[in-house]
Amino acid sequence: MKKVLAMIACALFAVSFPPPAKAQDIWAGKDGNIRNVDTRAMIIDQGELYLATRSEIYRARDAKDKWESIFTLPQGENEISSIGGSAKNILAGTRRGLYRSQDYGKTWRNVFRTIIPGKNSILCIENSKYNPRKVFIGTERGIFASVDSGDNWQDISGCIKGRRVSSIALNKDSAFARADDGLYFKPDTLSDWERIYVHRNAEETAEDVFEEAPYDAENGSGVTVNCLMLKGSRLYAGVGKKIIFSDDNGKSWRDLSDEGLTGTINYIASVKKRDSLYCATSKGVFEFKDGRWMELYKGADRIFNVNSIVSGDEEENFLWALTDKGLYRLESGKYASDQYIDVERNLKGLKIIFDNEPAFKELQRAAMRFAEVDPEKIRKMRSEARLKALLPKVSVGLDKKRSTNSEIYTSATKDYVIMGPDDENDGLDVSVSWELADLIWSDDQTNIDVRSRLTTQLRNDILDDLRRAYYERKRLQFDTMTAPPKEMKARFDKELRIQELTQAIDDLTGNYLSEHMKITDANE
Repeated sequence: MKKVLAMIACALFAVSFPPPAKAQDIWAGKDGNIRNVDTRAMIIDQGELYLATRSEIYRARDAKDKWESIFTLPQGENEISSIGGSAKNILAGTRRGLYRSQDYGKTWRNVFRTIIPGKNSILCIENSKYNPRKVFIGTERGIFASVDSGDNWQDISGCIKGRRVSSIALNKDSAFARADDGLYFKPDTLSDWERIYVHRNAEETAEDVFEEAPYDAENGSGVTVNCLMLKGSRLYAGVGKKIIFSDDNGKSWRDLSDEGLTGTINYIASVKKRDSLYCATSKGVFEFKDGRWMELYKGADRIFNVNSIVSGDEEENFLWALTDKGLYRLESGKYASDQYIDVERNLKGLKIIFDNEPAFKELQRAAMRFAEVDPEKIRKMRSEARLKALLPKVSVGLDKKRSTNSEIYTSATKDYVIMGPDDENDGLDVSVSWELADLIWSDDQTNIDVRSRLTTQLRNDILDDLRRAYYERKRLQFDTMTAPPKEMKARFDKELRIQELTQAIDDLTGNYLSEHMKITDANE
């Protein structure tokens, strides 16, 4: 009977929606046969993909092809940090020098290594869009340039010699570099670097974890710059959790709207064909549209720290996201209607399908209870901190005194001592005191404030993961029931994904979803 009602509900639901009209994008995992999913950097050239992980570089002819390992570091302390160049001139930056391949990854040789270990540690590689043979590399100890694809290198560090350079942006004749103490600008090849942005140099407190210091446009200082990106003559910089930009080579800065943006900025990318701006943060991938940021999260059930974004082929049809949990591609998938859809009204017709499953708010409460991050816990702590002042501080003291009495007699022929009885004195004292000022404010409140911020951040992360997993699972359940795949493998993949999402929800709620469904099934 239940299956019949479910089929009827699905039919009514399908009728209530107009036909699909517009494709929506979803994230799809593309790790394939990659052994280490800690992705670092990626280049796409001549339709081929080159992906760098912590210890290997892989090659694939297209997104459907299997990944082939073309460069592997020996086991040890070395690791890959970046990749650049083109298919015919691949550059791989490691902690122990720069490697190059000019035959599509078949053979490699070290083309940059010095006797100073810090200079050997490559942090970033940047190729010029105007001159393919021009390459800049940032290291732990300065910046180096090559105008012959890496055959010869010149130290162009100048005043930033010895500093850690982790991000570079190249224009036609000028260059920008992110060092430890600020952002630097080099107008041309003959000029030295000049600092155009100063990093805030203050000890981080508990409040700094949650509240970034604002950028001071007049003094050219603020929180640390994380990444750079040039779009034409405009320079974008990821500063903490905000993006600032300059149209005059860093002489003046303005804030880009951060509406809808969450997380620390890790990477900024521009897609020319779509004229779109994207950014990768510690909370996912966002697209700047109509003056605000829109999160691109469909297909990702959890929040991932995205290290960088790479635009796809020459047609720029795809967007790749590199995370420490794997490689993802934004591709066309499910369909949505251009017309307005009353989701709430249509979901009521589907209630029969999911009537043995808890609602999202119920899972929300279970997740907060399981992780002990319910807001009521903090409110209770504040109340108890004030009531603490009503309880007295009790001090108890015990005194025990003993003295000996003696008399000394002296004569011409003899001295003698007469001992008397000992004097004993035992005492007990009790003191009681109150700190009534704690009824208004106490030092415990400051500790509770810090704990409250940490708890709020943890609760938001947990609920974000729960929300993604919950609604992604609903979408897959509905797709499987209304349009079951004909191929066995495709259906198996969908069912397996539903089980994976179910387990993800159970992990966040202490198996609340599975236990709830078992109880509901037992009562039927």
